[in-house]
Amino acid sequence: MGLDNLELTVKRFNVSIGESRVVMNSADAEAVGASPHDRVKVAKGDSYAVALTSVAESDDVVGRGELGVFSDVLRRLPLREGDRVTVEVIPPPPSVATVKKKMRGERLEEKEIFDLVRDVYDGMLSDVELTAFVVSLDHHGMSMEEVEALTRAMADVGSRLDFGDYLVVDKHSVGGVPGNSKDALIVVPIVAAAGLFMPKTSTRAIMSPAGTVDTMEVLAPVDLTPGEIVEITKRVGGSISWAAGANLSPVDGIFIRKVEYPLSIDPESLIYASIMSKKRAAGVKRLVLDIPVGSEAKVESFKEARRMARNLIELGERLGIETQVAISYGGQPVGRCVGPALEAREALEILSSGGRGSRSVIEKAVAIAGMLLEMGGAAAIGAGEKMAKEILETGRAYEKMREIIEAQGGDPDVKPEDVPVGEHVAQIRAKSSGYVAAVSNRAIVRIARAAGAPGDKGAGVKIFAKRGDRVEAGDPLIEIYAERQSKLQKALEVARSTEPVRVEGMVLEVYRDRTIGREVLREAP
Repeated sequence: MGLDNLELTVKRFNVSIGESRVVMNSADAEAVGASPHDRVKVAKGDSYAVALTSVAESDDVVGRGELGVFSDVLRRLPLREGDRVTVEVIPPPPSVATVKKKMRGERLEEKEIFDLVRDVYDGMLSDVELTAFVVSLDHHGMSMEEVEALTRAMADVGSRLDFGDYLVVDKHSVGGVPGNSKDALIVVPIVAAAGLFMPKTSTRAIMSPAGTVDTMEVLAPVDLTPGEIVEITKRVGGSISWAAGANLSPVDGIFIRKVEYPLSIDPESLIYASIMSKKRAAGVKRLVLDIPVGSEAKVESFKEARRMARNLIELGERLGIETQVAISYGGQPVGRCVGPALEAREALEILSSGGRGSRSVIEKAVAIAGMLLEMGGAAAIGAGEKMAKEILETGRAYEKMREIIEAQGGDPDVKPEDVPVGEHVAQIRAKSSGYVAAVSNRAIVRIARAAGAPGDKGAGVKIFAKRGDRVEAGDPLIEIYAERQSKLQKALEVARSTEPVRVEGMVLEVYRDRTIGREVLREAP
């Protein structure tokens, strides 16, 4: 019969492995009845943490009487080298049964969902169990009642922004189109300049070359505390910050980091809960959701976009967030630049010039800002877009963006040309003259990420020709930027194996009836 618990000596492993885990010597594990992946309670005095168990067969890793503790556990239970702790095996939490229930495709109760989300936050579930849950959502989906419960639970775990009676507005995109991250850098200052309050919170890029906070981080710090977000927004009208840095809906980040990104899956129920939990935690009352539609976007048909729009509006109603949806064009990248620094440059150029630049960026930003101005009562119904355009063209949006940058600790006098981009540059040129038939979203994403985006802020792609443009043989189609020569070479390999920009002549194919030619030859003298 094994012991109920053991007293062991802490051996610190200052390494983060992404989950709460400890390592026991095989003899100690056998004595306490612990098997690999069992949960153990590690306690020192009245403080404790729950961790998963790994078993070391060699004394070289952890000797008998020692407990190897990784950084993920140390963040929850501060321990010093040589501390004495008690270790006991505990049963799995009920949320493990909840995961299995969803694996069978069954409907979850509200309490089951709340308990599961809390256990995810507390590190009570293994990566295997998290993966099983997210994959089950991808396979079986969720009812709207389940999605509402999941959204509320994810918002309630972590921090909340308290704006009191202030009317807070925001916009968010479901993503899937390169170059889309920069529009918030134009929308936020327009809306703030009109007197509304817009604390734009967002995650970092998951599978795209840049997210909104990746782009904003080029200009100013985005890792703000909840108090800083509220103070800055109340003072200047807007902010652009990292949701995870403020601990808003932190379970969303866990799902993304541990399952969605590695498996490249994005369950629809989690798309809804991810977006709306962050907005609920931020105190948003009016929201515009952007759903780009295109053949290589995340959402490829208007039918699918309209269905998602209805679901998001209904979810907003359930949560007390008035929601409107803009279904936008996503058939090619937004604007001419893709990648954090390049997109920051493009946004600054548009703001500082009073609205001159890429038409697709300007039209989209002005339209979405106009919707928010109408929803927030700053403009009459039908007059929002005109007001937004005027704020942009008169330079008021640029001045407000300078205030936001300064408030977040950046340089308000930064010019587009001051933003550093990758020093290693190469161009892909047109092989023949003709018209651009398509710019591939997928290819541009692959090239930009191969170049190092979004991790390398200066990496990315500049697009010279968009759909419908006339190009001559030898004209540049795209320009690739990288911070390292090795990554530039990788990006060039991707570009040469794909077709990021397809050029075609006006005559696409030629068919000839060869019998005509033979008849002419026979009749010739």
